[in-house]
Amino acid sequence: MHTPQHMSPAQAAQAANTSRWTIMRAIKSQDLQAFRDNKNQWRIKTDDLNAWLSAHTAQCAHTEQEDNHAHQMHTPAHHEPIAVDRLELIRVKAELEAEKTLRATIEADRDHWRELAQKLADVRPRKWWFW
Repeated sequence: MHTPQHMSPAQAAQAANTSRWTIMRAIKSQDLQAFRDNKNQWRIKTDDLNAWLSAHTAQCAHTEQEDNHAHQMHTPAHHEPIAVDRLELIRVKAELEAEKTLRATIEADRDHWRELAQKLADVRPRKWWFW
């Protein structure tokens, strides 16, 4: 049953001035109370949205204060080289794994050809006549 008190996630996002994905993440994490209607569509009560908005804005303000405090203690220039180094490390590890895989494939191929060559070397010479 769709009443003006029950909104879709898109309508709730528009009312909350946020994205639909933010609303869906809040529903999934159970921060925002919602239910499914007879058509299996998410519905959000106006009261639940208002409660989530008040809690969400308080949480955002608290997070913003923590971020400002963290930025005062550590400059962005201090964090940037660490992030770049971490990305470079991840890239090098992935490259190393690819090289290990390639090496294992090449060694297996080499062993296969060595085995075939050994079998050919062990074969007795054939006579050219069949009688």
